[in-house]
Amino acid sequence: MSVTPVPAAAGAVRAWCEWYTRGLPEQLAAERRDEIASDLHEHAAWAAEQGIAERDLERGIRLRMLGGALADLSWRRQQLRAHETAEATALRRNARGGLPVLAYTLALLVLVASGGVVLRVLLSTGPGDAAFHAQGAASAVLALAGSACALALMARRRTRWVGALWMIVAVYCLVRYGTKALVFASATSSQLSYSAAAWDTFGKLLIVGLTLFFLGMAVRWAPSRREMDRGARAVARASAHMSEQASRVGEPLAVSRGAVGG
Repeated sequence: MSVTPVPAAAGAVRAWCEWYTRGLPEQLAAERRDEIASDLHEHAAWAAEQGIAERDLERGIRLRMLGGALADLSWRRQQLRAHETAEATALRRNARGGLPVLAYTLALLVLVASGGVVLRVLLSTGPGDAAFHAQGAASAVLALAGSACALALMARRRTRWVGALWMIVAVYCLVRYGTKALVFASATSSQLSYSAAAWDTFGKLLIVGLTLFFLGMAVRWAPSRREMDRGARAVARASAHMSEQASRVGEPLAVSRGAVGG
């Protein structure tokens, strides 16, 4: 006996199938839709044989759709990768550079902000504790030096993960202590800090957010075990080569000394 699935549940499944097969080759999308339709028919036929009520059948179909949503999206991604053009592949690979560009931009902003804080604190003649000014200036100088070192390290592929870790130190020194010196160095900063009750909380959240970001970039840029082994072998070969060259240079000297001694 031919059994038709519940229209509402089957329609939702077909609509979902139409959505996640969009943009795929028509033959591939049609095969997927036919596969889903056949699966729905078999499910309904099995439910009829088992005497399952239509309401339970509809609920079961919807639960299967929700449970297989991630698998459907994974299937779509695989098909897109398998059928994408060379231009699409190039665009996708170039899009991966967004996070590194953001990391370099943030590092440059921290460098500029640190330099601005240093100059503002040093040129300030406003009231305040001298030790507080010195602490803020020292923290800003450390942030300036740290961000400068970080940018230099991030400019090289092998050391950019170390530069990302340096940025965590620079961000903490700048946001936690450096900017607090502006409270006495700048009237605008003082008014802002006193008027904004959540200013300190915002600073802490900023530190946590940037720390997690640069920590993630350090993990992303960290060399793999294969690269580390390759580097260790290269260092070992260079050391062996230098030892060999040194021994070659030392042999004539030893012979000369023997001749003179004889």
